[in-house]
Amino acid sequence: MANCFGDVVDNFKLDTMISHVDGLKWWWGTGVSTLCLLYNKTGDTLRYVADNDWFGHMGPTPYPTEIGNGQWASFLHVKRTAVASGSMAGVVYRGKDSNGNERDFLVCWSSPWGALQRNRSYCEIGNVGSFQSRWGAIFNNVSNAALEWNASRNLSSGRCSIHTSIGPRSSPYFTAYFSIPFSP
Repeated sequence: MANCFGDVVDNFKLDTMISHVDGLKWWWGTGVSTLCLLYNKTGDTLRYVADNDWFGHMGPTPYPTEIGNGQWASFLHVKRTAVASGSMAGVVYRGKDSNGNERDFLVCWSSPWGALQRNRSYCEIGNVGSFQSRWGAIFNNVSNAALEWNASRNLSSGRCSIHTSIGPRSSPYFTAYFSIPFSP
C-alpha cells in the first residue's frame, strides 16, 4: 500500500515517516508548523472523511486518503504565511471498531504562535458523521486539552481507542495511534 506521496509505507515504518515529514519541514522552511505522524493498528484501513483548519493550513501535500492497518502516514500542517498565527487543525478518519461497526476517529493538534501558549493534542471517537457539525465545540475542547490525550469506546457494540501526543516548541511532532484493544 502507498500513501498519498507514493511511498510504500511498510518499508522502514516509523523511520521512513519521520524522515519524510522532516523533509517536508525542511522544504517548507521556518515558522510554526506541526509534523504529524499517524499509526493505524485497528486491523482495517482508515479512510479520510473531513478536516478543519482553525489556524494554518496543510503544507505541500494533502492528508493521506487511506492509512492501511500496520501503516504510518505523515504530513505537515503549517501556519499561514506572513500572519502571526499557529497551526491548529483536526482531521477525521473512518474505521471500524472491534465488532465491525463503522466509527469516526477525530485527531486534533494545536501549535500556537505565541510563546506563552502551550501545544495541545486532542482526540475523540464518534458515530459516523458526528464531528462535521461540531467544529466550534471541538475548537473549545482542543483549546483546553493537554500534551497527551486518550479517547476510547468500550461498549458491547464494539471497542476502539486513540492516543495522541504532541511535543514542545514551535514545530512539534504530533503522533496519533488508532487501535482496537483485543483483550477484555
